[in-house]
Amino acid sequence: MPSQDKQIIWDELQDFPEQVLSGDRNEKILENIREERRKMLSQQKQRKYLVWVANGLVTCALFFVFIWMKPFSFPAETTGSTSNVDQVYSIAAQKAIEAVGITKKFQFEETEQDTDFFVVRTKNREAIVTFLPNTKDVRTVSVIVASDELPEMYQSYANTARAAFQEAKQDVYIEQAHLFKDTEGITLSFYPKDPSKINNQHVSVDVKTNEVTSFSIHYQPTDVDQKVVSIAQKSLMHLSNNKSISFSEATKSTDKKEEVWTLGNTKDKYSVKVGATSGKIYYTRYVSDYKIKSIHEAISVTKPLIQNIFGLDITGYTAYGGRDWGGYVLKQQGKPEISVTLESLDIGNISNITVKW
Repeated sequence: MPSQDKQIIWDELQDFPEQVLSGDRNEKILENIREERRKMLSQQKQRKYLVWVANGLVTCALFFVFIWMKPFSFPAETTGSTSNVDQVYSIAAQKAIEAVGITKKFQFEETEQDTDFFVVRTKNREAIVTFLPNTKDVRTVSVIVASDELPEMYQSYANTARAAFQEAKQDVYIEQAHLFKDTEGITLSFYPKDPSKINNQHVSVDVKTNEVTSFSIHYQPTDVDQKVVSIAQKSLMHLSNNKSISFSEATKSTDKKEEVWTLGNTKDKYSVKVGATSGKIYYTRYVSDYKIKSIHEAISVTKPLIQNIFGLDITGYTAYGGRDWGGYVLKQQGKPEISVTLESLDIGNISNITVKW
């Protein structure tokens, strides 16, 4: 039997992207999937999922994508029609939504239950209300409405979101608002009209303070701090063997530790994430000519790259994984963990390097 630590590493490697990554893959969705996978390793996976939701919208964009793209991941009973939903809970869910000022009527068609919570939701997940089990005590409320359905009481928060978009020289039309309420308060996330539906932008505002708590906003690369652009270019040039690097898109967003810039070139399929304040490189994506033939080369091949790109000395690190797993995890107690993804398993060429600072 593998040790618990090795099992975790195995699961992390199993969650690496496919062998050939699409250039326009939403990095945040991948981070969300990986984070959810790690939480599911715990025996308390159901409870931890709810804590993740209730604690907060580490980034509301991820929660928005999550509820639209996949159902709750825990095993539960699910009803299939309005007639099968207990009307007591259907009424209670509607009242919970009205209590936060949303007057739109919803048809609740599905329920899920667990020892820790009871969920009532619409089929399209525009409205989700969770209760304490066997009670009508509300735990969380999640509701998505069109901009013209947002009550007047919330318009000042929409104006705060618009001001954030305007800093990026965008005069946006807010298409949807996502309200999330838990015991900590209410957060409103605003989503502009985006025909591409790729890398959706958002701005989240705390209703208590009317301050922006998280965001993901597109910029023109020419409007990005040129120091950040220079750092990003130099980091990718190490992987490209000094080939010219230029960016066609830029996004500024909140991360766990600081605001970050993600600069990329969709056509040439490369990108990099840089700390807006620290200048740290968090992630690089470039299909390089650097090859790892076996786990014994995982440290020796990547050591100079990681030193030059991230400024980290990985002497003393241990490599886990393999080409048949899609890449390697490099670890040393008390040091940042590093993930190295391979583009082609047959070739073993490096494409992604990520550091968890």
